[in-house]
Amino acid sequence: MLFAGIDPGTSSYEIFLMEDERPLKKKEIPTKDVRENPEIFKELLIELEADLIAGLSGYGMPVKRFSELDENDIFLLTLNTEERATMGMRMLVKIAKELDLNLYTIPGVIHLPTVPEYRKINRIDMGTADKLCSAVLGIFQLSQRSEDTFILLESGFGFNAFIAVKEGKIVDGLGGSSSFPAFSAMGAMDGELAYLLKPFPKDLLFSGGIASFLRDREMEVESISELPEEAIQWLAEFLMKGVRAVDVSCKAEKILLSGKNFADRRLLSAFGEKAEEFGYECEMLEGFGVAKQSAEGAAIIANAIGGGEFKEIIEKAEVFKARGTVLDYITSDVRKYLRI
Repeated sequence: MLFAGIDPGTSSYEIFLMEDERPLKKKEIPTKDVRENPEIFKELLIELEADLIAGLSGYGMPVKRFSELDENDIFLLTLNTEERATMGMRMLVKIAKELDLNLYTIPGVIHLPTVPEYRKINRIDMGTADKLCSAVLGIFQLSQRSEDTFILLESGFGFNAFIAVKEGKIVDGLGGSSSFPAFSAMGAMDGELAYLLKPFPKDLLFSGGIASFLRDREMEVESISELPEEAIQWLAEFLMKGVRAVDVSCKAEKILLSGKNFADRRLLSAFGEKAEEFGYECEMLEGFGVAKQSAEGAAIIANAIGGGEFKEIIEKAEVFKARGTVLDYITSDVRKYLRI
């Protein structure tokens, strides 16, 4: 059988294809091309001839076939009230229904029963579906050596994320909008600052990070490679703070590093020094080494949905037991202020 995992990145859509448990290849399309002409993506899905596909799940949802998604599901995947902003997801749902694709959603960390409910209090972003996919790839990678406890640290252009895995199960997480400052995004927001904001556009979640801080001090940076040395140290510190926060839940000795930022040798070195200081061992999340980590993790989940060899790993992680929505743990005194 052919299994595919999709990572809908900011710059490109990446699809990783496996034949049974054997990695085959990846396909990549610029995101802007998909937005301008959805037919390109439709044609690619037809060309793949995959038996089962997983991914494209935003904030996540318990495993569900795309053809069964309704308008409320689309909102829960995107958490965006602007119809124009969710056109991409609507387009994908339409394609899945037209082609009758075996395309399935993937949960976010908050949906998993392995994460105690008290850790979910007034949380939404404990790790989106793509971060869960990366964690699944980490579980697969370390299972080859009978290791099963680690922290996944993902650092990208937009966000940082931290996922705690204990004995092969995800038990905690801090997502990009609930953790620490990243290159472009601010991470968790001070409640007093949130109170003063009016309005609160979705785009705000993607700003206010280290690059913004430097820009306010008349230093323009477009990528991590342009960060001054002191800012590299700031980012390394924020990353370690996230690791330490979720380590309370799993007591790990191993950190798996994922995301584009670790291609920068300065950050890799700076964070490595901090990890050593706190007694951690770092390892890159390599996976199959063919595609983006989240796309490979999504393909592993697709394989498990189809009853493949990876089903045992995914069942142990209790991914198929995911339930509820990302809004289930908002307390009533907070829920009444939601703009939905």
